[in-house]
Amino acid sequence: MRWLVPVLLLLVGCRSSGPDAVRVADALYADGRWEQAAAAYQALPDISESWQAYGAWRAAAIHRDALKDPERAEAAFAACARRWGELEWGYTCQVELGDLVRDLGRPRAAIDAYRKALEIRPRGGQAEHCLLESGRSYLTIGEPAQARVEWDELARAFPRSPLLPMVAVEAARAYDLEDLHEESLAAYREAQKRWPEHSSAPLAVYGEAEALEQLGRLTEAQEAFERALLVHPNPDAVRLKLERLRNRADRKEQKATSVPDSGKRYPWR
Repeated sequence: MRWLVPVLLLLVGCRSSGPDAVRVADALYADGRWEQAAAAYQALPDISESWQAYGAWRAAAIHRDALKDPERAEAAFAACARRWGELEWGYTCQVELGDLVRDLGRPRAAIDAYRKALEIRPRGGQAEHCLLESGRSYLTIGEPAQARVEWDELARAFPRSPLLPMVAVEAARAYDLEDLHEESLAAYREAQKRWPEHSSAPLAVYGEAEALEQLGRLTEAQEAFERALLVHPNPDAVRLKLERLRNRADRKEQKATSVPDSGKRYPWR
């Protein structure tokens, strides 16, 4: 197929229809000529803005995934979003820009990107994802209260979102990070009550146990850890936590029942 590459490159430079030019770029990509493919996607003709927006997204994705070049990918996603933000592919570029900088360890930049995507389409197809990830990014920078604001917005705007069970557990954890353990305990219990069959329920049971431990309610915490042991995806971690809690409870009980002998004589008396 490599003998086709010069011909395909020649075709890219000609005035061709959107679909034809896309096929040329697709062929370059299939041939492993990723640099040329990215250039071909970026050079799609202006017969249709939607084709050009698609090409801009495709080129950015090639830089990110095939060429492993996050710097150029970031620039390409940003340029795509600026130019084509009102179109579906430009909106997608804005969201994927957020994902990229999030994965690069830049949560504040991720928040900015996600919020811009929400400004473009407050109820867009990826709005739930943006609200989930912006909340997580706020958690990363140590702002759990603002994380809950993002997740509350998600719950209000999308009351049937499949993300809500997971969001509820993360919001409960955000309370823990602020040392609001009573609120955390209530939130973990509410998550279990509303979504008992969801895969996040075992995490809520474990969170309940930790909140009870933080509140000093050790007997209840032990019971909750025992429930978590039966359902948690990492039972060894729960078992270790339960063992430590039992030892802590035993020491507390021994200290409470230990009464010094007031009649004992000491040599220095």
